[in-house]
Amino acid sequence: MTDDPARPVPPGQPLPPAVGEGDDGHEENAGEQSPRRGRSWQRAVLIALGALALATVGLLLWAIRAGGPGGPPSSVRSDLARSAALLRDAPALHYAGTIDVKGQGEARLDLVVSNPGDALGTLTMPESPALDFVAIAGKSFLRGNAEAWRSIGMADKSELLAEQPRLVGPGLLFSQDLATALTPPALAKALLLEKVPDEEITVGEAVSTGDHTCTPVRGDSMTFCLGQERVGGARFVDRISFPGGSTVLTIKAMSRLEVKRFSADFQSKLTMTHVAVNPRIRVTTQILTDYEGDCAPTLCIFKARTTVTFLGSTAASEASEPVQVNYAWTIERDGAPVKVGADCSGAVLVKPGQSTDLSCTGTGPSVPAGGPSRGKYHGRIVTSDVALTEAEYTRLVRLAVDNSKKVAALADLPPPS
Repeated sequence: MTDDPARPVPPGQPLPPAVGEGDDGHEENAGEQSPRRGRSWQRAVLIALGALALATVGLLLWAIRAGGPGGPPSSVRSDLARSAALLRDAPALHYAGTIDVKGQGEARLDLVVSNPGDALGTLTMPESPALDFVAIAGKSFLRGNAEAWRSIGMADKSELLAEQPRLVGPGLLFSQDLATALTPPALAKALLLEKVPDEEITVGEAVSTGDHTCTPVRGDSMTFCLGQERVGGARFVDRISFPGGSTVLTIKAMSRLEVKRFSADFQSKLTMTHVAVNPRIRVTTQILTDYEGDCAPTLCIFKARTTVTFLGSTAASEASEPVQVNYAWTIERDGAPVKVGADCSGAVLVKPGQSTDLSCTGTGPSVPAGGPSRGKYHGRIVTSDVALTEAEYTRLVRLAVDNSKKVAALADLPPPS
């Protein structure tokens, strides 16, 4: 039977003569070269080509896993997505590190933020007393002594600021509301880097953090350091760095006992918001007359005009919200205090840019026989704004209770695997 030169050679059979070889397997004009030596050379070439192909595939797989020049792989996106899912329903997270305070440099932040956005902690400038930090429903408040306020650039009114807690709106000290930006759901959303193209996400070398390492993933000028794997395969985020590099915060999961303690402490310290004032609001009061009309010997009516001014941008929502102004009158007749009516203290709501008149009726002592028919009255009124109206404060107290229940219902984060 004649061999068909087009038929595949079964495994184990010798290769047919190559072009330029004779029928006996010898290369033409090759002198005395062995057929076995020719076949060995061919096998060596095939083995080398196979090894090169395997090395190329391995290199590509490594580049994909490490997020090399073609952009990060789906595996990096998957790691971020698993971490986001892990953190999204965390009851609370504990942040500690440095944060940039506008115009004042770096401060030390120690803050616990719950899943709904309640926050409690401290803000401390170098070598200065700490300011207490409380936040709820997107509103943040600071309280501290005069030295603490001076340390963050409020020297001109530090004594006044020390008298009452202050509402700290976005843009005053920080570019955004801290508690809102650091809730577990907000951190989870940031982790997804949804608006960042794959080629702009990079993965760095693992770095040491405590008793383990974490892997930096950079995108959108932020860096998330993915740490230990937890039961279920997701990696916890040990550290986050914000654009500019001055804000670097470590993150810790919280035990059930720590979460319960936070909820109890938060509700007890929320009371400071009841008397807090808004530094963007200015209240001015002018007494119109010492008395109205012909003041009787034992009766006099005083009147004053209170005006509210918003010191921030008129485009801000606060610029049109009514402000609660608390007021209290004191009246004297011939240097002696007199009884004042129920209208002489209380609270009114005034919109920024508007004014309202406040009156007070004073009743002096009885006039002795033969005494003066009228006395000399003098009145004084003290006014102050508060950041929260009574209705707002009541709502926040109820919200804090509801948030505590929501946090208690969330499952603890799984332990490290």
